[in-house]
Amino acid sequence: MSVSTVAADSSVCAPLPVLGRDVTVPLVTGGEVTYAALDYAASAPALQRVWDDVAAYAPYYGSVHRGAGYLSQLSTDLFENARRTVAEFLDCRPDDQLVFTRSTTDSLNLLARALPADCQVFVFETEHHASLLPWRDARVTYLNAPRTPEDAVATLERALAGSEPHGPALVCVTGASSQSETLPVATPPVLELTRIRSGRLASLKRLRWNM
Repeated sequence: MSVSTVAADSSVCAPLPVLGRDVTVPLVTGGEVTYAALDYAASAPALQRVWDDVAAYAPYYGSVHRGAGYLSQLSTDLFENARRTVAEFLDCRPDDQLVFTRSTTDSLNLLARALPADCQVFVFETEHHASLLPWRDARVTYLNAPRTPEDAVATLERALAGSEPHGPALVCVTGASSQSETLPVATPPVLELTRIRSGRLASLKRLRWNM
């Protein structure tokens, strides 16, 4: 079962515009200008293609995993296909489980509650507070703020080298940030270092814009 939508056309490779990109707003000095959204935290606008897909699907909406009717079965099929698509995009392993959550902060809180008591967590002190606070039942190592991406990799390498060689470990890093005076960690080198040291990669990447 499938629903044909605009975004399903893989031949569309143009830049992805956001919904409301043509909205104009009044100026206090008179006249109007095209609105520029600078707050991309929890209020990020939807991509136009995402909105088009939601609108195309809306007439077919049915409860997921809770009904035997056609629309419920269709919605369930689309939901599970979306899970497989995301898992493929993230390059998940065959035995990985992908769980949809409401937000990055909600994901961090759920993960913190699910960690085993002996888990080692490594967090840079430049992380957002939502990444710094939830690890109450884990052994947390707060890493000094790196001055450069290379410093971030070296700092994490020293921390991992001095940690226990066995047992679960989690590295929490920022993938991108616009917070003032915050330097995003060199994410790809950090993830590769974590993979080499731990064998099984455990990482979080967050995008948070605070203007």
